[in-house]
Amino acid sequence: MLSYLVAGLVTGSLYAIFALVLVTTYNASHVFNFAQGGMAFFLAYCFYWLNTDVGLPTIVSLVLSILVIAPIMGWFLWRVLLGRLSTATPLIRLAATIGLSVALSAGTTLLFGHDQVLQPAGLIRNVRSVVTIAGVNISNEQMLVIGIALIVAIGSFLLLNRTAVGLVTRGAVDSEMMTVLTGTNPKVVVAGTWMAGMSVIGLAGILVMPQVGLNAAGFSSVVAASFAGVVIGRLTNVWWAFGGALLVGVLQSVVIPYLPDSGILTTALRPSIPFLLMVIAIVARSRGAGVRDDVASREVAKLASSAERSVAHVQSVMRGTRGSWDRYVGWAVLGVVLVAVPYVFSGFWVGVFAVGMAYAIALLCFRPVTGEAAVVGLCQISFVGIGAVATAQFSTTYGLGIITSMLLAACVSAMCGLVVGLVCLPLGQLYAAIATYAFALLADQVIFTRPAFSNNDAGVFVDRPTLAGVYLSNDQDYLYFTVAIFLIVALVLFLIRRSTLGLRFATIRASRVRASSLGIPIFRSRLALFVLGAGIAGLGGGVIASNQYVAFTGAYSALLGLTWFAVVIAQGSSSIGGAAVAGLSLAVGPALVSNYLPSRLAELPAVLFGLLAIMIVSNPSGINTMMRAQIRSLAARLTPERKPDGTQPPANDDLASVSATPVGSSR
Repeated sequence: MLSYLVAGLVTGSLYAIFALVLVTTYNASHVFNFAQGGMAFFLAYCFYWLNTDVGLPTIVSLVLSILVIAPIMGWFLWRVLLGRLSTATPLIRLAATIGLSVALSAGTTLLFGHDQVLQPAGLIRNVRSVVTIAGVNISNEQMLVIGIALIVAIGSFLLLNRTAVGLVTRGAVDSEMMTVLTGTNPKVVVAGTWMAGMSVIGLAGILVMPQVGLNAAGFSSVVAASFAGVVIGRLTNVWWAFGGALLVGVLQSVVIPYLPDSGILTTALRPSIPFLLMVIAIVARSRGAGVRDDVASREVAKLASSAERSVAHVQSVMRGTRGSWDRYVGWAVLGVVLVAVPYVFSGFWVGVFAVGMAYAIALLCFRPVTGEAAVVGLCQISFVGIGAVATAQFSTTYGLGIITSMLLAACVSAMCGLVVGLVCLPLGQLYAAIATYAFALLADQVIFTRPAFSNNDAGVFVDRPTLAGVYLSNDQDYLYFTVAIFLIVALVLFLIRRSTLGLRFATIRASRVRASSLGIPIFRSRLALFVLGAGIAGLGGGVIASNQYVAFTGAYSALLGLTWFAVVIAQGSSSIGGAAVAGLSLAVGPALVSNYLPSRLAELPAVLFGLLAIMIVSNPSGINTMMRAQIRSLAARLTPERKPDGTQPPANDDLASVSATPVGSSR
């Protein structure tokens, strides 16, 4: 048992290093860094490239990676992105760091190549036993990991709680203007924190590299497991985060002797422990104010940012009645494009567009969840996967019709959404995002690994539907089928927004205090939206599986869900047209790259998706919504202005004479 305990302490120490950096940077900026896995992956690959490909000594490669490249990277990211997030809303912070994570992970693969290194050498090339305790040998590599974790823990605690730098760091977040009055430049302090944090992230990435190999998924899994320690420490307590991370690692290791040789406990329990503890910690502390309320504060004397001015401009333009006919232009263009696709493109591209519209149906789930309920749902792809799996089971195992199976699968996903919503919706946006991401990771380990669902990673067959006696084997017919489903779901969402329920949801988004004073049931309303979003995701999963003739569980991982979220946020989470563009982008972008560009550029679409999501910092409304506002402005200029009685406004000369005397003038 002692050997398992030692192994657990080593794993927990790796979790602890990542958790401590998250706590430190959160204290310095109130930004929860979802991009930490991508950062660690990039810096670890830099070390490997310098050490193996360039041939530099290990110590030189380490110094260049964590003392040169990492600080420069930290300063650059703070300058262009991270420094602008401290006063942003929780949604913008999360969306921007998720976009950064997607761009960094894909960009690293794009830069260094697609060949995965399964067992790269770490800092210690000659791993040997240095200490023996009760017959258990402890290697020099294990001692190094545990020692660095202790140093980082002590250093983080002293920095935040025992130094003037820590006091200034916390003050810079609480009130930047007051910190300036003390004669300190808060920007320099926060930038320094990010630079130092990046160095520690790089060191942690190099330490974990021999354990997980050089692949983005392995780094993301380790960082996601460290979230449990951060949640136990309530994002701010260094020692609770350190102890929680160690606990996770130890539990993962000591349960091994007690697990059966086969079954779900063997395959799913051990990797699920971090995420189970994460959910338990969130639920146990859900009554705390810090867990429930994480809305960004705003100083009274602070001027409106460019992002806030952009949102105000878009809202003012879209509220105008002049040129409201522009909404039909977008739908007309979409209709013309989809009708023309079978006649302009080959059969392959018709199938690609059909897949894109199937994705678009699934991505409509973000409209009620994020666009209406303002919940950062990072498990929507899991609901899509559940819908695909349920459709396959209902149709293949129980012999039901495909359409019936899709509708039943949507109900199954909706019920799963009800369970997740009951846990997540009482929380603030940040904790809700962490909890939904934990559910997505649990789905990866517990649901999608079941043999009945995965079929030994080959997937379960799903046939295409038959409508009015016509079997939709032709991609053109299936394209029109997906378009019809998309329009039906979009119409339902449009009618909900224009209904009395939509007014309730708008009131809740504007001010929960006002909504509560009006007697609007806030929790039940948001829960209904979350369940609706899960049901739409399940329906989309069934359509995707039917289009591809297989429900393949590997296509619905939590890591891929971050890319989906980034694409939707970039287009605008409340935009129906944005969901269509996002779905088509997910299908058409990779197809274009695979057909017309070298294979080494396969990650280029993911890089672009991540960079587009980062743009939410300066354009929170999304690309599609911003374009709609520009088209509305053009339509308003092209539409003659009329008085309420329908007559034309006075000529320019009359207007000049009317306005010659100012209102309230003594003349």
